[in-house]
Amino acid sequence: MSNTSLPVEYISDTAFLTAHYRAMESDRVDAHFQDPYARVLAGARGEQLAQVMPEGNSVATGCAVRTCVIDELILRAVEKEGIDAVLNLGSGLDTRPYRLPLPTSLHWFESDLPIVLAYKADKLASVKPVCALESVPFDVTDAIAREMLFQRIGTVAKRGLVVTEGLLIYMTPEQVAALAMDLHAQPEFCWWLTDLSSPNGLQQIQKNLGETLTAGEVKMQFAPEEGTEFFRQYGWKTIEFHSFFEEAQRLERGALPQEFLAQLSQENWKILCQMSGFVLLTRAEL
Repeated sequence: MSNTSLPVEYISDTAFLTAHYRAMESDRVDAHFQDPYARVLAGARGEQLAQVMPEGNSVATGCAVRTCVIDELILRAVEKEGIDAVLNLGSGLDTRPYRLPLPTSLHWFESDLPIVLAYKADKLASVKPVCALESVPFDVTDAIAREMLFQRIGTVAKRGLVVTEGLLIYMTPEQVAALAMDLHAQPEFCWWLTDLSSPNGLQQIQKNLGETLTAGEVKMQFAPEEGTEFFRQYGWKTIEFHSFFEEAQRLERGALPQEFLAQLSQENWKILCQMSGFVLLTRAEL
C-alpha cells in the first residue's frame, strides 16, 4: 500500500498519530507543553500517517488542545482533590507519567493492548517515570479482565482518577455503559476524565477525515444524543465541561478561521461549543 493511500488501520495507529502531533506542538516556539519523548514514540509510522491525514493542521491543533486541557485537569485534580492513583485506560503512547510534575507517591496505571505497551516500554527503557508507574496489558472491552483490574487497583487507591482520553469514541454505547457501571462499582474511583463528542461533532470529524479512518478497522461511533447526561444513569454526574472550541480560543490554537467565528451569532456559537469537549465526572447516587 502506498503512503498516499495509507489508512489508519488499527486503534494503535491513532497512538502513533497522537504522538506525532504532540511532537509538533513541542517543537513550536510558543508550545503549551513539552513532550521530549513524543517523536521517538511516533516514529516513521506516525510521520507517514500525519502526511496523508486530511485536515492535518486542524487535527494537529486539536490534539494539542486536548493534551493541554487534560494535562491541566489531571494536575489540578491531583493537587486539589488529593488523587493518589490515576488509571489511564487506552493509554496508547501517553507520556504524562514521565513529563508532568506529579508527586512521586502517585500511583499511575496505564493500560492498553500488549503490543502497544511493549513498543512503548522498549522505546522508553532508559527513561525513569516521575511517579510509581505500572503498565497493564488489557482489553477494555473484556468484562472479566476489566473487573479484576479495577478491583486490584482498588486495593491501592483511596481517591482514584480514571482517564479515558481518545478512547470512548471508538466504543459502542453498550460498551461505554458497561465500563461506566464497572467503574462506579469500585468506590475508590472518585473522578472520571474524558473527552466527548456530540452526534454533530462526530459527523463533522467523519466528514473531515473521510476514508483515512474508515478504510481500516477503526470506527468512531460513540457520540450520545444526551451528551454528558448519558453517564448519570450509570452513577456519574458532570461537574465540569470544557468546550473544545472555547479552549482552542483560550490557548490560541483556533480550529476555525477568525473570519468565520466573527460571523457566528451567539446562539450558533453556543451550539458549536456543545459539539465537542472535555468532561470531568464524579460519583453520583444511582
